[in-house]
Amino acid sequence: MTILLLANGIKRFVERQMSKTPRSPLEIVALTSLALLVAAIAKYPNRAIFTRARPDLKEISVDGHPLFGNLLQALTSKENPLVGIQKAFQEMGDIYTITVPSQGRLFMVNHPMYIEHILKTNFNNYIKGAVFGDLLRDILGSGIFVSDQDAWRFHRKTAANIFTTKMYRQLTEGAFTDSTRDICSIFDRAESLGQPVDLQKLFLKMTMDVFGKLTFGIEFNALLTEGNTEFEDALDYLSANVDWRMINPLWPITDRLTPGKVGKVKKATGVLDKYAFSAVNKRREEAPVEREKRLRDLLDHFINHVREDGSVLSDLELRDVFVNFVIAGRDTTALTLTWQFYSLMANPRILKNVLKELDFVLQGSEIYT
Repeated sequence: MTILLLANGIKRFVERQMSKTPRSPLEIVALTSLALLVAAIAKYPNRAIFTRARPDLKEISVDGHPLFGNLLQALTSKENPLVGIQKAFQEMGDIYTITVPSQGRLFMVNHPMYIEHILKTNFNNYIKGAVFGDLLRDILGSGIFVSDQDAWRFHRKTAANIFTTKMYRQLTEGAFTDSTRDICSIFDRAESLGQPVDLQKLFLKMTMDVFGKLTFGIEFNALLTEGNTEFEDALDYLSANVDWRMINPLWPITDRLTPGKVGKVKKATGVLDKYAFSAVNKRREEAPVEREKRLRDLLDHFINHVREDGSVLSDLELRDVFVNFVIAGRDTTALTLTWQFYSLMANPRILKNVLKELDFVLQGSEIYT
């Protein structure tokens, strides 16, 4: 009601001004636009335009700017957004809400109970939706990170086939052992030269090698490559680009206004496509006798899946499977390992106990020599 009264008041003012002195069409448009802007600012004084007022959330709402909501705060923290998020949690508690143009109202949660409710207890009530899909679809296609409900369950159920005791044994006795030895050789060389090592970078290389080999039959050889491989560069660039999209709802516009940005995204996506389609084509052409010599991997389960209507996954759908699960296997495991070693080094007493137990358990084993 207040907004309507304000708009009507401005309208009457404009009409009075027009009755006194004839106005040009341009002046009329300018005055009308000004009236609409003032009315919009009055309606959305501290939240993004077209978002609903939520007085019931006042205690956990982060005040924003008129019409833009919390967009400007997000953009100013783009170099290290996690620091901004952590600061907000410290100030607001374990749950707070912000508004962003085109994305609406967002809730940030930081409590195990809330996360369990969303990801487990009441999982079916929370979907990724169109906004999330629009952010990622040109890179991740229709894979598990973008899909919802039945499509998501299909990806999850099919992938679960490889999480067996036999596969874990193959991981620890095969590819992971080989990659661990490669990492140890890098540590030894760095120590002899007195150089520091970037653990996170090495773990990202190791997990890409391991999961590439055991899930799709690809030899990335990232650990044995100085610098980054073509695939690593593409994946890292696209990951950073997705992070930027998450905090910038105007990315479809800003990407086109940034010289070369659209071309770089297409080029990096093309690199992922090249490796994905190569793996799929190689598997389709594989001789039965060769297939019998190895364990069924993730690609086997998806490529051999037959839908109820008798159809199978297309090469494009398999490409999406490849990209999504390479990211899932590489990044999550590598970052967990990085945090684990950081925590151990930050707690020398616990590290000492871990080393003591390793000495006891692995003494005399082949992996320990």
